[in-house]
Amino acid sequence: MPKTLRALVRGFWALDRRIGGNRPPTRFERFAGRHPLAPAVAIGLLFLALIAAPPGTQTVDVEVGIAGGALLGLTYYLTAIYERARQRRLIRQGVWEPAPPS
Repeated sequence: MPKTLRALVRGFWALDRRIGGNRPPTRFERFAGRHPLAPAVAIGLLFLALIAAPPGTQTVDVEVGIAGGALLGLTYYLTAIYERARQRRLIRQGVWEPAPPS
C-alpha cells in the first residue's frame, strides 16, 4: 500500500476514534454490520413509499422517489459497510468481542 494511502487510512481511523469509534457497537449497529443490504433496501423503499404514495402523485414524483430512494439506500449501504469495517477493527484490536449469533 502506498505511503499516502496508508497515511489517509491511519488518519481516517484516528478521526473515527476521536468521535467515539472505540465504543462497542449497539444492537442495531451489529445488525447493520452483519446485514448491510437489508436496512439499505428498507430505507430506500420507505423513502419511495413516502414520496410516491400520497394522492395526486404524478410520474415525476415516482421518478424522484425511485432516484432518491436509490441514493438514500446506497448511502446507508456504504455506512453499513463502514460499520462492518469498524467492528472488524475493534475485534482485531481486542476492544470488543462479539457474542456468537443466536
